[in-house]
Amino acid sequence: MNEELFQDDSDQLDPGKILAHMKDPTVLARWEGVLGDMVRVAEAELRKALEDDPRSTELAQLVIYSVCEHLGGGVMYLPNGARLKRAMRDADLYKDWRDKGIKPADLVGKYKISSPTVYDIITRQRALHRRNEPDLFGFEEGTLH
Repeated sequence: MNEELFQDDSDQLDPGKILAHMKDPTVLARWEGVLGDMVRVAEAELRKALEDDPRSTELAQLVIYSVCEHLGGGVMYLPNGARLKRAMRDADLYKDWRDKGIKPADLVGKYKISSPTVYDIITRQRALHRRNEPDLFGFEEGTLH
């Protein structure tokens, strides 16, 4: 019933117009809590990366607006910094092993972790990559005739 009275026009919102209003202190005050924290973190990182480019604030707001536009409305888990760094390290280690052919013994020194940990990471990453690869030959259950 509400859809008949109030048409959903959210896909017609212009991000440029929305961001233009972001300079208004009243609007800025509405970016509270985690959302405001995300903008401030993005802005700080962009300022460092872009060497204090004055567009950093606008770019940070645009990025967070885009995140909200595409992922907003749902509950999501964001890993903490240590967990994210470990996941990135594991992905890099796996690429070094798979793509560059670096031997596990050399990965131990490069990543300063034990040999069993290297093998565990490779095993977990292989399983993860297998799940994400398409089944080109019909080997998934129930697909062979």
